[in-house]
Amino acid sequence: MADREEVGAVLLRLYGSAESRKPTQTSTPPSSPALPPISDADDPGSRPPLLPAASDSVSEILRRAEALGIPWKHILADEITAEERLRRYVANVEEEIPFSFVLKILPSCFFRSWRVRKQIEGFAFEARASSTPEAVRQLRAVFYGLTGKSEGDKAALAQHLWFAYQRILLLQRVRRTAAKIRGDLPERLALICSRARCSYDDAAWAVLEEESPRRGHSLDAAVRKVREEGFRIPAAKTEAGSLARLRRIVRASPYLRRLRGNRKLSAVPLTNPARVQLPVDTV
Repeated sequence: MADREEVGAVLLRLYGSAESRKPTQTSTPPSSPALPPISDADDPGSRPPLLPAASDSVSEILRRAEALGIPWKHILADEITAEERLRRYVANVEEEIPFSFVLKILPSCFFRSWRVRKQIEGFAFEARASSTPEAVRQLRAVFYGLTGKSEGDKAALAQHLWFAYQRILLLQRVRRTAAKIRGDLPERLALICSRARCSYDDAAWAVLEEESPRRGHSLDAAVRKVREEGFRIPAAKTEAGSLARLRRIVRASPYLRRLRGNRKLSAVPLTNPARVQLPVDTV
């Protein structure tokens, strides 16, 4: 009996058990879940039930936009401005507009028009699918429109950003001055204009911001106001981030260095406005 057990033990060591003789499967590291293939075709049937569709009510779409933090008011305002400008120069906007003409009408804000974005999307789809020379040429025109085709366009945009940056600094100074001055409204406005070297409208804006029950940071309010005035300010997660990006662009631009060197803008002395006395007989 002992001999059989010893023989069995030897055979087990040589050949292993039946379970160990089964082919082993190499263990693979856990992989991430497979993503569905990305398709350019917008299939309504494959849309998850939680995502909004164009057939949903306006209130439901706006509610989802508010919940996701989408600045839909700002987006719609830009869309309306671009659409009104297109309708001012194009007789029938429903027809396809040559992209070269669009670049002349909307040279710096053509991405704000849904018509232009749809047209660019069509160019991209055609270029990827068939590499059509015309579609590639149109996309190249989009790239040149974004980066600036000529030195004059780049210098003009740099100066635009420089004025936006100076405007923000001015509004911040006006807001700080308004926070320090108290008294009757006419006297307060006059002192703000004198000390901050600003216009009456800027002084009134600063007083309204200071007296507002929902008063926020002066930097955020200044950046919002300058953006509403039509200046192009780089987008960021916060208004402080937008101002930081704008400051980096202004300080790094070679066009602005030449501008400051030629005109000596920093050397221009600031003086208080003086009232001009007119002769009596001129009235």
